[in-house]
Amino acid sequence: MKSTETGVLKKSEIYFSSPSQTAKRLYYYPISAGHFFCVDGYHLVRENYSSILIKHIIDGSFTFIKDTVPVTAVGGDTVILNCYEPHEYYTDSGFESIWVHIAGANSLELFKEIEQTQGSIVKCRDIHRIKKLLFRIYNGISGTNPPSELNMSLDIYKLFTELLTPQSIKSKGDGDYEDCIEEVKEFILDHLGESLTVSRLAGCVHMSVSHFSRVFKQQTGFSPYDYVLTSRLNRAKDLLQKTDMPISAVAYETGFNSESNFICFFSENEGVSPGRFRKLEF
Repeated sequence: MKSTETGVLKKSEIYFSSPSQTAKRLYYYPISAGHFFCVDGYHLVRENYSSILIKHIIDGSFTFIKDTVPVTAVGGDTVILNCYEPHEYYTDSGFESIWVHIAGANSLELFKEIEQTQGSIVKCRDIHRIKKLLFRIYNGISGTNPPSELNMSLDIYKLFTELLTPQSIKSKGDGDYEDCIEEVKEFILDHLGESLTVSRLAGCVHMSVSHFSRVFKQQTGFSPYDYVLTSRLNRAKDLLQKTDMPISAVAYETGFNSESNFICFFSENEGVSPGRFRKLEF
């Protein structure tokens, strides 16, 4: 159907979808999708639309407000916005975009992960695939023979996956950080018994804490803090199985400041205490 919004050209199309109760409980599902051609004068301000917006800019420029500051995406960028909260966006020069409003499953949690690690504008490594998935969802809503809700949910999940694995830092032109991160990972393993703050790790490769954290997460899939804890846990499991070291010694060897803290952390993550883990047959 045609959009009647100000600034949206007549050749633009928008379609709506009504999910089943099963989809609402179990799946990702689209609420609406559109292929828009907009000109100067397009300006949307809305309190809530109970969804996550994923919009790929095919051409032109698209500006949205984030924390009271205008942020502009251009052709080739993919924008992800939380429309459960008040939102505003517009264009000064016009744009073409393919977009979908998504809800269901853990879509809000996935949005938060993407925004935390990539920001609201994602430069996807495979623009063609992003466009293909968005158009497939759009065509699925608009067609007379829509795909099953499960298949639609799978396409939406693939869309989230693309946004979670964007262009590598190297391909963005920021330099090749792979060697730096490998150096930090080796440093962590060599100093597990010491205090390993994010600031200390960033200092090893002469980066700011914020930049280092972003690079580390993109290269490894872990935050620096989570990587240190996982490394400590793995080292502790190895020591428990291969040595007769007292549990208190294992705790201090792997960087825990007390035996009780170590036992609590280990039990919470492994489901058994260190003592019982030591007795398991592998």
